[in-house]
Amino acid sequence: MSGGEENPIRVLAAAWEAATDVVAEWAEQTAALTKDAFQKLASDPAVRAALETWRIAMVWTRQDCDCVCARSHPDDIGVCDNHAVITRRVTAGSGGSVDVALCAPCAVAQGVAEFPG
Repeated sequence: MSGGEENPIRVLAAAWEAATDVVAEWAEQTAALTKDAFQKLASDPAVRAALETWRIAMVWTRQDCDCVCARSHPDDIGVCDNHAVITRRVTAGSGGSVDVALCAPCAVAQGVAEFPG
């Protein structure tokens, strides 16, 4: 090799080092901006209220399914996964209505059972 040529390995190593420096700086700046944005959002009363509602909703989804499968979808007994994800307002025996927690399979089975054959 003559003195004027650069070693390709050294050029690649220098380029790699420069790229990692840029990426590290970008990551630090992004992390700082993200932290600031989350702090601003967390201090907003509307956002805090929405987050509290979301937490309650997530706890609610851990309820058991209250479907009476034998009556609500008798052709699909055994589909219940017992993990409620929605509620359905149904008419109670007294003429009023009540919300019933349903798992996804029971909700689908009830909907299918209501379609005309």
